[in-house]
Amino acid sequence: MSSSSLSPAGRLSGSDGDSPADTHRREKRRLSNRESARRSRLRKQQHLDELVQEVARLQAENARVAARAADIAAQYARVEQENTVLRARAAELGDRLRSVNEVLRVVEEFSGVAMDIQDEQPADDPLLRPWQLPYPAAAMPIGATAAHMLHY
Repeated sequence: MSSSSLSPAGRLSGSDGDSPADTHRREKRRLSNRESARRSRLRKQQHLDELVQEVARLQAENARVAARAADIAAQYARVEQENTVLRARAAELGDRLRSVNEVLRVVEEFSGVAMDIQDEQPADDPLLRPWQLPYPAAAMPIGATAAHMLHY
């Protein structure tokens, strides 16, 4: 395979007039370029393979996180529903207590016997304020050690 391009000296290179050293140098350079291109293709393929693995790993992690988020959302919905039921029950029980207290007051008025009438709602009931702590955070006891926290 002889090429026919002009050399800087103005003569055709690749012709039969080249010295064996020039031909050898050219062939050596051609082989070096091929090897370099082959290594470059291998590096590119390896990088692509690593990226594909990274995509697969991230997609799996994303699926795990999405599933965990869905589980937490479902758990939150269950707890919220339970809280709604409990609040309605607390309101109903408060209404019943008010009714019973009214009856006791009437009985107390007509019988003259002192009745132990409980206040309808204690002013400082922490169960009615679940978003507030019953005591300051600084005074809150710590019930677990680091060893307890590490066991699942």
